[in-house]
Amino acid sequence: MWVVAFFDFPRHCKSGRQNMNQFVSILEKEGFCKVQRGMYMRYCTTADNGRMHRRRIANFIEPRSTICLLSIGDREFLDIYSYFGSTKPPKNWPKAQESIQFF
Repeated sequence: MWVVAFFDFPRHCKSGRQNMNQFVSILEKEGFCKVQRGMYMRYCTTADNGRMHRRRIANFIEPRSTICLLSIGDREFLDIYSYFGSTKPPKNWPKAQESIQFF
């Protein structure tokens, strides 16, 4: 079973950024790994272990934050496809065709 934590903190103020940093450090202490900004995940061997981690993370939720905890099984996790594009645009963009026929 995988436990995925999605979260969003207000980052326009200093206290929101501090709360987010504290929450991220708690997630990392709990064994979560960063997938992308605002998304961490952890593998749990049993459903009970996953429920325990969800309860522990729920104790650290700040009032001005949005946190979603998702549990998925291994079969569903295997169906996730991740695509990582280039961070820089290509130097030569391909030219668009002038007339496109769909039939």
